[in-house]
Amino acid sequence: MMHNILKNCIFIIFCLFLITCKTHDDNKKQNVKNSASENLELLNSKIQGKFLSKVETEETTDGIASISYYFNIRNNVAVLTTTTFHEPIVCNGNYSIIEKNNVLELYYSGSEKNCKSETANFKIKEQNNKYFITGLGGEATYNEWIELKQH
Repeated sequence: MMHNILKNCIFIIFCLFLITCKTHDDNKKQNVKNSASENLELLNSKIQGKFLSKVETEETTDGIASISYYFNIRNNVAVLTTTTFHEPIVCNGNYSIIEKNNVLELYYSGSEKNCKSETANFKIKEQNNKYFITGLGGEATYNEWIELKQH
């Protein structure tokens, strides 16, 4: 009798497991469908992919300070990662994108309060099959259009 109860419990647990797995797979498929259809409604810019640029900021006793910017742009989000030499690392993370007159405007959407701004943190444009960005570096380069290389 104990053997039959154990057998029935194992069978019920197995059935529940199969139902849960099917429901989980169905949810995954539904989420993928939703994501794909949402992407059609998002930014349809030709500026997509991975980009990088490096800016030298000032001379130090150890060499020239610099910041390397790595942008990964997909749909309406850009993810910024920086590496630096003698500069603080700030404002890495997600940026919302708005396209105005064929220029992408990137607005910080992360949690660092000092990085949020009503104006675009960065602007990216394509010109003669090259990409250019403003907002890099410090006062000397912030407003300059600096080449952004696709990689």
